[in-house]
Amino acid sequence: MQMREQLERDIRELSDEAAVRALAAVVEERGLLPRAHAADWDGGELAETLESEDVAEYVGPDRPEATEGELARATLEYAASQGGDLSRTVGEAVDYARSPMQRFDPVGLSVTVLVVVLLQTEVRVRRDTEGKWSLTIHKRAMKEAALGRVFTALLSRISGGK
Repeated sequence: MQMREQLERDIRELSDEAAVRALAAVVEERGLLPRAHAADWDGGELAETLESEDVAEYVGPDRPEATEGELARATLEYAASQGGDLSRTVGEAVDYARSPMQRFDPVGLSVTVLVVVLLQTEVRVRRDTEGKWSLTIHKRAMKEAALGRVFTALLSRISGGK
């Protein structure tokens, strides 16, 4: 338990840039990077799919848009809370992101895409035959506070905080 608490502290202390780098490393290690690169949408395109009443449950009217780093940290905390291999992968990714970079390592992908790809069992993005996007979030009982924080940050990021 102490190791998990330390990992959560380490995640919270990451800069925005390091958090995004760690999230990208987790996505890569899980073999999901090709799927992320194949995504033909981004958060901006999804914004029009959200109705304000759908978002209101997660994003209050006075809450500013989540930064990329906030969304990445929330996702890393959720992934770390899942235990097992995923938790170990997150720990390794955090260590990697905190280490001095010897070369510029651009992510090149939207944080929104990285999050949705990593949480593919919880979030689905689809395009219908008329080209309209839809976003479906598998809403479980929100006993899982870490997942609730991810959804809040994700929807905030997509909706621009509205």
